[in-house]
Amino acid sequence: MSKRLVLALCVAGGGGGCGGGTAPVKGQPAAYVQPTVNDAMSPPTLGCVGSHADPAAPTAATMLDLTVKDFEKSTVVAGATVEVYTSLAHVNARTPDATSAPTDAAGTSKIMMPAGSYRVIFRTFGAPMTIETLEFNRAFDDGARVSVSETTRSEIPALLSLMPDDTKGVVAGSQRDCAEKELGGITVAMSSDGGSFDSATNVFYFQDAGATRVPSRGQKWTSGDGAYAALNVPPGNATVTASGLVTDGGALTRLGTAVVPVRAGSITIVQLEPLGAGQ
Repeated sequence: MSKRLVLALCVAGGGGGCGGGTAPVKGQPAAYVQPTVNDAMSPPTLGCVGSHADPAAPTAATMLDLTVKDFEKSTVVAGATVEVYTSLAHVNARTPDATSAPTDAAGTSKIMMPAGSYRVIFRTFGAPMTIETLEFNRAFDDGARVSVSETTRSEIPALLSLMPDDTKGVVAGSQRDCAEKELGGITVAMSSDGGSFDSATNVFYFQDAGATRVPSRGQKWTSGDGAYAALNVPPGNATVTASGLVTDGGALTRLGTAVVPVRAGSITIVQLEPLGAGQ
């Protein structure tokens, strides 16, 4: 089973029973970087945690070339519309700051990116046999968009023996270090203002298996790809918090957090950055 397939709707994983609480999970390693299972684990770059800052935001509107691909198969997606939002409030008010024309047969389109925001929220929707996909915390000049198919969504029951609730959504993603590398050894906790949510039974991770990574209910933290997913999240705003150990045997440390939109039947993909000043 491919990593793409699992991160795309159940898409990032399998492994419940871990939710990044106030204490480390038994046996949890220090946070690490391991891009593939064949690479050696290496220490992450975490010196910016608590003071991380993005590059300067654009001062003028800029045209961005878009390419939309299927998140599982990486094939191009025609007929998809992309919206950009500069804030969570704009997402919740359903007032996009810019909207593209539908993608062509090559999966491409253009969008005028607004000034003033380095990180934005992309919403991709409208292509046949796909579901609404929101990408949170993306750089304004990143034109590589993804679309999750209904076929991928339909594989959830077999992958995790967990029936998806169509009235709820999915939140998936990874935690980055100061060098923008995904972190292994991370646990994720989540809460929702839309209703009760149990991280311990609905947050899932990957397990290394041979030369690949597969979903496993026994996995207690992220593998080197950093991927996690929370299933059946109530619609509303979800608070996602990623924690890890800076050193082996140390205290569980909050590394990243975000408040993200969740919609019924959709997936929100969250790129968690290191904590900034005051977070």
